Amino acid sequence: MITTLTVNPALDIYSKTKKLEPNEKLRCEKPLIDAGGGGVNVSRVIKRLGGESTAVYAKGGHTGKLFSDLLKKEGVKEEPVEISNDLRQNFAVTETSTGNLYRFGFPGASLHESEYEALLEKVSRCEKGGFLVASGSLPPGAPPNFYARAAAISKTCGLKFVLDTSGKSYQGVLEQGAYLLKPNKNELRDITGQPAENMEEQKRALLDILKKYSVEIIVLSLGGEGALLATKGEVKHYPAPQVEHVSSIGAGDSMVAGLVYALSTGQPLKNAILYGLSCGSATIKSPGTELLKKEDVEVLYEQLLQLTSGEGRTILS
Repeated sequence: MITTLTVNPALDIYSKTKKLEPNEKLRCEKPLIDAGGGGVNVSRVIKRLGGESTAVYAKGGHTGKLFSDLLKKEGVKEEPVEISNDLRQNFAVTETSTGNLYRFGFPGASLHESEYEALLEKVSRCEKGGFLVASGSLPPGAPPNFYARAAAISKTCGLKFVLDTSGKSYQGVLEQGAYLLKPNKNELRDITGQPAENMEEQKRALLDILKKYSVEIIVLSLGGEGALLATKGEVKHYPAPQVEHVSSIGAGDSMVAGLVYALSTGQPLKNAILYGLSCGSATIKSPGTELLKKEDVEVLYEQLLQLTSGEGRTILS
């Protein structure tokens, strides 16, 4: 069983206009509106891949109702926690004359202490042996140790804790331990305080975390360069499928979804990382806020298997 946790969800609104110009009324196409936010996107992708998960998230106001309705349309199982404030909205627009994508993010809804506690209480009832995927930013004023508390609950409840968030939100998580972390290189630098510009520096930082803390797996996202997979004493590089870059919105969440979904079906880690990379690339080739199509994932995954023979390249000292 996979449960996702999204503390700071958002309605994602996407449209197109010919050209962005200051002081002009810009005529946009009919908008597309999706339920978004880290963990929610993970649940949406898992559903598209043929799996099942439960999305635990903060839901409030008229935007929260629309958000829930959108998830129901996609067949995503949800366990929302009602909050007093409206959910935030994010806006993205493609300038069709250039192909450039512009993204505008708004502050998240502030939560009361009781609402944070209700989210943690929801995940504490997750099925033992399953995955808890906590993904996305925390809203303004959130307890900085919120994800650390989620990690502690996972340990107590026998859940495999997976975290994909920004550097500051990692506070206390390493001390609690985790099954899998998915930072990018900037977040890795924030977590460790060490440089992480090249693969040698990245390897050193990754192995240092694994040596000091109770973390089983770290997947370092490198964008178009693929990912580093770090386990005890070893770091391997896996390439990403090469696709036309249309929009990166949701690509990281798609990678996490593919990775966790593959692991939940019993796939070995080396296959799961390739499947996750294929999911991320399949979303990159989709326009705006649109997520992947399963048929694209399968094609890209087969290509990666042939390219790598199912093995990554070991990063040597």
